[in-house]
Amino acid sequence: MVLVGVGVPEQAKGFRVLAGWKGTLLVDTDGRAYAAVTLRRTSLLALLRPKMFREALRARKEGFRQGKTQGDPWQLGGTLVVAPGDRVLFSHRNAGPEDDAPLDAVLAALRAGAA
Repeated sequence: MVLVGVGVPEQAKGFRVLAGWKGTLLVDTDGRAYAAVTLRRTSLLALLRPKMFREALRARKEGFRQGKTQGDPWQLGGTLVVAPGDRVLFSHRNAGPEDDAPLDAVLAALRAGAA
């Protein structure tokens, strides 16, 4: 499993410590990898949607806190499960900052790739 983030190596080191990630972590300093897999970008207007506020409140109640934004604050993320031979087993491009791939679908794709 590999994580790819937008930013600089120093930010990746901080993320590794904060998240406790011990796996491979790559840094995309200019956003080319994100563009290559057509991950969306967001805008200030998208951040002001009621759903965004609801999700932020829900996350805060569950104990999550937003840290200092690093890298490109307008770049949305995504989740791809890619098997040998460049076979894409799962793809989710976040529609907004509050959007995440369904964990059960990601795990199913990982299991399929391991089989």
